[in-house]
Amino acid sequence: MAAPKISQFFEKQDFGLLLFRVLFGVCLTVRGVCSLRNGAALKHLGEAATNVGLPFSGIFWGIVAAFLLIACGIFTILGFYFRVSMATVLGMGLIGAWQRMSLAFFFVSPYAPSGLMIFLGLTFLFIGSGRFGVKK
Repeated sequence: MAAPKISQFFEKQDFGLLLFRVLFGVCLTVRGVCSLRNGAALKHLGEAATNVGLPFSGIFWGIVAAFLLIACGIFTILGFYFRVSMATVLGMGLIGAWQRMSLAFFFVSPYAPSGLMIFLGLTFLFIGSGRFGVKK
């Protein structure tokens, strides 16, 4: 008797979008938390901001980027201020890609997360959070 209820849940229109949104939000949150635990990762995250010409040290911008990743990940999971968080993710990806745009950009290991953030941020920005968001 539980099987028909479960199959009806999988047939909902935006269920696939919800799963994809939750997985991407978890990835953003985990990357932010792991970056906060590692000083070299913080410096690597903040290096892009100092390359653009923003003042202060790379570690400061790494801490800001890590907290933004955590906040955007949580907002992505909940669907709360979804387009604002996706615009932030897109902006962070563009700042990370500022001087490194090439064909290898999307495939080479240190640069691939920025390419992924650009692609998914832009895609989700147009799609929206779907029906399963806290705020529409």
